[in-house]
Amino acid sequence: MDTNAKLKLLIVEDDEISKEVVSLFLSGQYEIDSTSNALQALKLVEQNQYSAILMDINLGRGLTGIDLTKKIKELENYKQVPIIAITAFAMRGDKEEFISSGFDYYLAKPFTREELRATIKKLLGS
Repeated sequence: MDTNAKLKLLIVEDDEISKEVVSLFLSGQYEIDSTSNALQALKLVEQNQYSAILMDINLGRGLTGIDLTKKIKELENYKQVPIIAITAFAMRGDKEEFISSGFDYYLAKPFTREELRATIKKLLGS
């Protein structure tokens, strides 16, 4: 593998400002695709192989981030790909609920650039 090749991440976030902030936090380190809805996210994971996915829980109309994560994890080439919940849900028990729903990690908003980068680095070993 080319050591200069950037790992590819998918951000699934319906809030445009949050999506921009996360993209900005990761720009330069990773190749980033982003979408604001579940159906587009499913198309993207079928067309690309991502190293990790950052998933909001509340995606507006249609599938939730939990539903979408379950669908993605059913795909053979995504069974081992980490999916990180990035969400404003930060009540006691939320983290455990999301992890038991299929997420590999949970990051409550607001988070810092350093927290996000450290989480991805830990999960990907990059």
